[in-house]
Amino acid sequence: MRFVTAHSSAPDWPLALEALVRQVAAARARADTVTRPGLGLVYADSRYAGHVSTLLEDLRDRLGVAHWAGAIVPQAFADTGSAIEPCGVAVMLLQVAQRDFKVFSGRQPLPALSRGWRGAHSVLAHGDSGDDDLDELLAELGERTASGDVWGGVVAAGNGAQLADAVLHGGLSGVAWGPRVGLLGGLSQGLEPVGPARTVTRCTDNVVYALDGQPALGALLEDLGEPARARQHEQWRELVPSLREVVVGLSWPQSEPPAGGGAVLRGLIGIDPGAQGVALAAELQPGMQLRFCRRQQHEAMRDLLRLCTEVRDELEQRREACLAGGRRRAADRSAPVRGAVYISCASRSDAALRDELRLLRSQLGEAPLIGFSSAGEFCSGRLHAYSSVLKVFANDPAM
Repeated sequence: MRFVTAHSSAPDWPLALEALVRQVAAARARADTVTRPGLGLVYADSRYAGHVSTLLEDLRDRLGVAHWAGAIVPQAFADTGSAIEPCGVAVMLLQVAQRDFKVFSGRQPLPALSRGWRGAHSVLAHGDSGDDDLDELLAELGERTASGDVWGGVVAAGNGAQLADAVLHGGLSGVAWGPRVGLLGGLSQGLEPVGPARTVTRCTDNVVYALDGQPALGALLEDLGEPARARQHEQWRELVPSLREVVVGLSWPQSEPPAGGGAVLRGLIGIDPGAQGVALAAELQPGMQLRFCRRQQHEAMRDLLRLCTEVRDELEQRREACLAGGRRRAADRSAPVRGAVYISCASRSDAALRDELRLLRSQLGEAPLIGFSSAGEFCSGRLHAYSSVLKVFANDPAM
């Protein structure tokens, strides 16, 4: 059975709530949608930030759903019936057995294994951009997740409120899914490398001074195809447009890439012409590998198509396994996807986001979808940037 989505861009919360209630009632009247949702996801932009406590109470009362997770985000989007489009507030109602999910936060940590709870197999997490310990919190959450599949995004916008059965600020919150919940998908990056992988040989904190024993800034200019320049401040200003498009892929040469994605991406945040240093939005260590890349929308679209294709292929493999196991009724269900969540980097333009949403619609069909733009993306328990994450709830007989 398909999950239910609803959306609104009304200028105030009471009007938005009425629109959501009407859409949910119409959707639940259809024969192919869930009838007893026990969990809701909600993403709303800053226009509703001042009403977040009322928002949570009203959703619980008017929609009859007890448990909610979500956040105030830079931008929300949802399936509108004919397209996937940006909106002010989006909700998704999910019918998942109570034993198969747990809403968690700093106030309400993930429970230990019990008779009814088999532990977290996958986790949708929302994080605060102002939390300096985000990497450590993600790593800790990943250690408590059987598959290490922690995904989601940095959601802080406006007052940075998160929702996890209560209104919260800071840290991580979200929903943990048990092993019976069928989730597919992963990370899409889609950047164009502009040079070879290089080894960090001298660095301090987040500034690299030498790559492969050579000045780091010189290596960056070489990869960008920029000619050697004098060190005058006025001439360095000319590089700013090119540097704004640079993204850096970081990895460790002896470690395997994280599942569902390659290097961890970080932004370039400054240069030090005098010391030939390059500052990144990451803590660095000698021995790390670094590769300069450029953001390219056509590469992002190509990689998102690759991810959608992998999801569709796995859905077909599951269908064939059902047929082979004699579960024809389950395999013949009309909607192989119950719903989907998509998280896209907020640095992408409105036009780029709309291209991505159109591609998702063409690849996933009429699958209910909810999502948000983020200030950092989580996948496999690691924080990424300039990326997107797609997760699909398979129409699994176990659910």
